[in-house]
Amino acid sequence: MTSLEHGPSPSLAHGLMSVEAAHGAVSVGDTSPSTYDGTAPTSWNRSMPDEKTPRHLAVIPDGNRRWASERGLTPTDGHRAGIAQVGVIAHAALQAGVQVFSFWWGSPANLTQRAPTEVSGIVSVLETWLREVAPDLCHSLGARFEVIGRYRELCPSLEPAIQALPTEGEKAIVLFMAYDGREEIKEAARGSRDFETSLWTAHLPPVDLLIRTGGGAHFSAGFLLWLLAESQLSFPDPLWPAFTLKDFQAELARYATTERRFGR
Repeated sequence: MTSLEHGPSPSLAHGLMSVEAAHGAVSVGDTSPSTYDGTAPTSWNRSMPDEKTPRHLAVIPDGNRRWASERGLTPTDGHRAGIAQVGVIAHAALQAGVQVFSFWWGSPANLTQRAPTEVSGIVSVLETWLREVAPDLCHSLGARFEVIGRYRELCPSLEPAIQALPTEGEKAIVLFMAYDGREEIKEAARGSRDFETSLWTAHLPPVDLLIRTGGGAHFSAGFLLWLLAESQLSFPDPLWPAFTLKDFQAELARYATTERRFGR
């Protein structure tokens, strides 16, 4: 397993700073819920996962608002610190051998039921990250960037930044934005094709490890329900902006010692 002691490349360092440290091609009008273009590497779908390293790692980065509140900061400050940490952990994950790093950044309910000022912050910090950090992150790792969810409908301002991101690569960083897994399953069930191939996430391999930070042992908005069927689940206590490389390394070490039987 690749050591995680080496952080992101110097070119990414500024974009990956947390708020705490800082304070000291898809056509427009397309309604598809995914930027996937139908050319995922076949190894994602067919090869068995390495016994020691998760092939597909999914993250629910919970705790941004609590982290901000503890420091007397605004929710937007918390989300800014949170998206910065996404870059840090994604970089470490793909360097360690993970092929697909998926992260959730909001459900339709989050974007329609929270205070407008917070929703604006959730979207704006993500847009800045997509423009200023994600391109270098993908290029440094040889990764493609995908987005899945109703983002075109609920946060269309993200579209230009998303269009500019790499669409080819042997590895992938997948953003779930304005995504609800129950909507994905309902739509697939209504389709005329085979159910599984109708899923928005049909091209992705099953999730091997799900990490939800913040200590809450629960799911939200049906996140990746279908792909989580055989997953290992972890609910570490640190709030997401405080989830360090050391914490992540401990999660990978724990996963490496787990025997996965897949019904055998």
